[in-house]
Parts: sequence; structure tokens; C-alpha cells
Amino acid sequence: MHVTEQQLRTITLAQAIEQADPRHQLVSPPEWAEALDTAIHAARARGVQRVGVDDVVLERAAAAVARASGRDTTVAALAQPSTRLRTLGRALPLAALVLGLAADRIANAHRVDLLSPPLLLVLAWNLFMYALLAWRAWRGPGTGASTEAGALHTLCGWVAALGKAKSRIAVEFQRRWLPQTAPLLALRAERVLHLCAAAWAAGIALSLLLRGLVVRYQFGWESTFLDAVQVHAIVSVLFWPLTHVLGLAPFSLQDIAATQNFAGEGVAGSRWVWMYVGLLALAVIVPRLALAAWAHWHEARAARHCTLDTDASAFDALRHALPADLALGIAGTPVHPPTLHGLLALHTPQGDRLHAAEAAQPPDAVLQLDGGTPLPPAWAGAPVLALRWNEFGTSWVQEPVLFERLAAMLPARAQALGRLREACEARNEQRFADALQVLAQHLRACAQLDGGDGNGDSTARYATLLHTLDARLGAAPAAPPERAALAPPAAATEQRPSLGATSAGAMAGAAAGAAAGAKVGAMIDVGTGGLTLGAGTALGALLGGGTAWAVRAFQKKGAVQATRQEALQDMAEAACLRYLALAHQDRVDAAEAARLAARWRAEVTAAVAAQGAALEAALRAPSGEDLQPLLRTVLLGALRRSLEA
Repeated sequence: MHVTEQQLRTITLAQAIEQADPRHQLVSPPEWAEALDTAIHAARARGVQRVGVDDVVLERAAAAVARASGRDTTVAALAQPSTRLRTLGRALPLAALVLGLAADRIANAHRVDLLSPPLLLVLAWNLFMYALLAWRAWRGPGTGASTEAGALHTLCGWVAALGKAKSRIAVEFQRRWLPQTAPLLALRAERVLHLCAAAWAAGIALSLLLRGLVVRYQFGWESTFLDAVQVHAIVSVLFWPLTHVLGLAPFSLQDIAATQNFAGEGVAGSRWVWMYVGLLALAVIVPRLALAAWAHWHEARAARHCTLDTDASAFDALRHALPADLALGIAGTPVHPPTLHGLLALHTPQGDRLHAAEAAQPPDAVLQLDGGTPLPPAWAGAPVLALRWNEFGTSWVQEPVLFERLAAMLPARAQALGRLREACEARNEQRFADALQVLAQHLRACAQLDGGDGNGDSTARYATLLHTLDARLGAAPAAPPERAALAPPAAATEQRPSLGATSAGAMAGAAAGAAAGAKVGAMIDVGTGGLTLGAGTALGALLGGGTAWAVRAFQKKGAVQATRQEALQDMAEAACLRYLALAHQDRVDAAEAARLAARWRAEVTAAVAAQGAALEAALRAPSGEDLQPLLRTVLLGALRRSLEA
């Protein structure tokens, strides 16, 4: 990811805050979550379908740094480029210029030394640096990387050593910032050094010119070991750039011999001074300024195109917190495909999405329901999860198993799958709570009935209540919404009786209740084209039998004078069994439905009997607030125990 220097600073500072503020005093976890949500929404608004680290890292970091800057002056200072470094970069060339002006060894008050050692040293040093730069350019950009890395390591050690005297966030920021911006800092330092060298040479040249305004120079040379011929050869090489590039007249052997022991003086000395100044300008000032300009151009370019490795482990936490768009391939045939696809059509408030993959779409994982189904070519490279339908799809209480197994197989998506699991559980919990409310209202209405002799209006009213319960459970969020997707064509729909008709048919004869329910269930199987695989027949028998059982119990209240508690228990058992049958008829096959129906009846009967006194007390209470928790205990216990068997 390419970012500007300021953007990289913001992102690095946000990482330092996150790492060095474990107590979240500067940015609280809700504020981090809000910053991420804002960044995700901004990415969605830009048309990003699958949000990645590159899409949110900058907006999230900017929001976090803005919050922390208002609470800590250190963070506010780190959020902007250091003014001290900028000032230092400007002050160093000025200091070099002043030092050049004060270089008395080169510009003596009254003499211009043709063989001045300081001048020769300045020229030799710059020539050496040019050769070094040329060698590094020839070797390539990787040359010197180990030296720079060592220097950065030492610098990071110094920063860490100052940690006790500085903010932990500042230390953490510098520890991350220096390695990331090493190339940019090297270019910046190179520019400053080139400017310093040019300023030093310019100071020397100005020193010669300014002193010449008020001083009469003696010029020449002196040596114990060199004669005029040798000095002439040295001077010819020294001033070669001026004489051959600019076309200036070279010094002759006579000129050199005439100035031995500083015998030269007068206006002719100006020629010597200008030759010195020209040599410094041509050999030092102009090349150094050109190199500084070149470094500045590269520096500006690097500052606009800093590289951020968003695949690094430093972004793992952010990567896992991002919403995931997971495609799951389904290999094999579940008991009821729309039920599975309804389970997979899941979203979270953070933007996570789980959906079934098409055959031509490469999925994130493949759910293998049976081992004999060949996979499409597009799915060949995806990890495969072997999971039978009855391990996660028989009941809604088993659905989290799917997300647990997927998270274990896809650890990089574990957080997203955890959020999807929470969304699934929240959805099921809301549906279950709505169903409990419907059941509680039904039982409170049943508690108001008076059985009488069993042939009066109370029996008809109870039949109406059961009919209403069937309709409300069938439409309540507790029932899987995928059932609507099973609706057959219009002709078949007209022939398919409602589940409420099961209750009405069962009430026509108590003894024929179970048979009538089974018949209705079979008609459900036919109406859905056999998609329920016979489960409608088995569970319909449970519904019909439960209805007949409940009506007989209600009639028994008047005929045999059974206690009110027994009648309420019978009605509670019938209501709970109806919920279990309606909520699972699209999830199980015929064999499993028959087993579950028998187990549910036994579990519900035992649970309601154990809660009989509490149930009657809850129904008599004016508020009825204890009724739903009791029903929750009964139904969840029956579900879990029956699925474990």
C-alpha cells in the first residue's frame, strides 16, 4: 500500500497508541470499534465490496489519533512532523557557511597560499565522496543496506534507552517509525550533507573575496622539497577544470617561479583569488548543489509514495476484526436445502456475510455433507469440512457447531466467524423469545377456561386457542423463515391444509387424533414435493396425537374432576410439543422425526410434571413474568437431551 509520509506517520502513531496504551486511557475499545465502523462504512460508500486492511487502515488511524491528540500532548506533537529536525536541517548549512567564512587557515589575513593544505583537503574530500557515490550508484540501491540497518538498530537502541525519560507511546512510535522511513531519512540526511558541503565551500570562497576588499594579499608558495617545476605540475592538475572547461589561461612556469616564497603582490593577486573561487565553485559548490537538488527530488517523491506492508503481522489484529464475506460451498444434499441456505444467508452489524457459493465460484471453504459427492472444479483448492447434517442442522440449538468447526479450519477468519456465530445465536434467541411469548399468551388464555362437563363452549374455545397457536407459531419468527420458501405451486397450495387444520381435524375425534395428524403430515409431504422426506407425516402424528391428548385431558377435567394442575400440565405439554414439531418439521427426515417425536413427548412430559407447581403459580400470578422462563427451561432441556441421545 502506497501512502504519503504524513499518512504513514498517522498509521504508525495509531499502532503505537494501540500497543503502548494497554489500559485504553487514550482511546477506549468502543472508540476503536467506532473508528473501525466509520472506516468500513466509508469504504462501502466508495463501492468496496470486500473490505480489506488497505481500505480502512488510514481512516481508522486518523480517527484514533485525533481522539488521542486531544488527550495527550505527546501524541499531538508526534502527529505532526518534527519542527526541530526541520530547523536543524536548515541550521546546519548556515553553520557550515559561517565556519567557511572563519577559516583563517585557508584565507590568511595577508596571504593566498597556492598549496594551502586545508584547500587541498577540501578538494580531496569532495573528490573522494564523488567517487564513493559513483561506486554506490554502479553497485545498485542495495549497497550499504546492511550499514544503514546497523545504524538504525543502534538508533532504535538509543531511543529505547531513553524510554524511562520519554513517553512509552513516543518510544514505541520511534521504534516503528525509524525502520519504515529509513530510505526517506537517508535521502533527507543526504540532502542536508550536500548543502553543508556546498555551504562550506561557499564560505571559503566568500572569505577570500571579502577579505580581499580590505587586505592586500601576498600570493605565492613555499616549499622545502618542491621546486617550481614540480609545483607547476601540481597547479596544472589542480586548476585543470578551469583551464580546460572554462577556457581560462593557465599559470605558466614563469608565473609559478616568480611567486616563490610569496613574492607576488599587487593587483595580479586578484587572478589567483578568482582562480581559487572558480575552482571551489566548479569542483564543490555546483556539484554539491546539483546532488542536493537530486536528493531533494527523490526525497519529495519518496515522501509521496511511502510503502506500507499491510500483509505484515502488525496488522493481523485489524485484519481479523474486518468484516468477512465468506462463501461456503455445499457438497451433498441436506435434509432440506432451503433451511441450510437460510442458515447461510447471515449478516452481522459489522458487515460480515456468510452465503452459499455457486458452482463456478471459488469458495472460502466447502461443507461436505456426505463423502460421495464430487466437487466442482472451481472448488478443488478450497479446504473441506466434513460435517453431517444431524450434527448441526437438526435443530437451531446445534447451528453454532457449524461456525465452531469453520473457525477451527479457517483461523484467519476466526473472529469474523465468531461474530457470525453470535449473530446466528442472537437471531435464534430472538425467534425463541418470540415463540415463548406466544406460548405464554396461549397458556394464560387456556388458564381462563372452565372445562365444565367437557361438551360446552369451553372445549370449542380451547380448540380455537389451539388453532390460533398453530397459526401464530407458524408465522412467528421462532419458526424457520425458510418454510415460506417451501411453498408449492398454486395448485398444490390449495390442496395443502394448514397446520391449524391438523388441530381442527384432531378435535373431530379424540381417538382418531394421531391418525388425523399423520394424514395431514403426509399431505404436507406431498404438497412440498417430498422435500420434507416424510418428516411431515411423523411430526404430524405428534401434532394430531398431542391435540387429541390435550382435548381429552380438557374434557377429563369435567368428567372425572381432575385437578386444575393436571389440566394445565396437559395443556402446557400440548403447547410445547406443538412448538417443537413446528420448529423442526423442515429439518429432519422421517426416521429422525419419529425418534425425536417419541423423545420429545417423554422429555416434555417429565419436565412439565417436575415444574407443575411452579407452572400453576406462574399462571395464577397477575404479571405472569415467571411463565416464559419456565417454558424456556422445559423446551431447552427437552431439545438438548433429545439431541444428545
